Amino acid sequence: MTEEQIRHFETLGFFLWKQLLSPDEMRVLSDAFDAAMTKARGGEVDPELRQDEGGNSARREQIIPFFDYAPDAFYPLLDDERFVNVLATLLGDDFILTVSEGVIHAGGTRWHHDAYGPEGFFSMKVAIYLDPLGPDDGCLSVIPGSHFMEYRQALNETIGTIGVKPEELPGHYRICTEPGDVIFMNHKTHHAALSDNPGRRVIYFNAVQNTTAEKNQEHFDWLMDFLRGETNHWGRFYSESLLRTATPRRQKMMDRAIELGFGNTGPITHLQNL
Repeated sequence: MTEEQIRHFETLGFFLWKQLLSPDEMRVLSDAFDAAMTKARGGEVDPELRQDEGGNSARREQIIPFFDYAPDAFYPLLDDERFVNVLATLLGDDFILTVSEGVIHAGGTRWHHDAYGPEGFFSMKVAIYLDPLGPDDGCLSVIPGSHFMEYRQALNETIGTIGVKPEELPGHYRICTEPGDVIFMNHKTHHAALSDNPGRRVIYFNAVQNTTAEKNQEHFDWLMDFLRGETNHWGRFYSESLLRTATPRRQKMMDRAIELGFGNTGPITHLQNL
């Protein structure tokens, strides 16, 4: 990462890395995504999931954890220095990998943020959209700077009462993407999809900073609550397959969660142990 990219992320709460992935890499991910979604449905396409001849989804589909459905295509993302180096730079070299996601969005989303850690501590996501997305297609929109506490609090208190439509909110920024672009975003950053365009395919994976009770009790307590909540909601993060095939660097991303009693414990969901 360049200093400019780091400052962009720290100041605005996100940054877009144009064409981080090649067309060939994107073809592999796109084909694997479609195959994985079919596999997750048990090899069938539910008629209720389809609303038009283009195959767009009539309702949102989300698979968590996702990468075990196509490990040959998705596991390498977790070993790729282009991603690992960004996460290590922003979160610290000892960052913790959490869940992977495969999502087909069926419509727009309101302004919201994801996990919100205490001041000086945060989690984040990597987003790889598989199709070209512009303003009319439901591309990701963000409110730059909304990861800062005072701005976030003001937005939470007033965003629905300031007399403007969501798509007309002053200060928001639409992140137009082409296949190969990658978005890195602080979970605290307010974001939305300001279009009801269906069928938007995206791969996410998530990570969080690491800490100890000795270093910062407030941060540690939040981290434990975060890991516990994610586990209770989604099941265990790491399958036996993900652990068995781990490179030393990938293993390092998982060791801390396992040490804290998460990651490789809890119910097995979806097809984690293929």
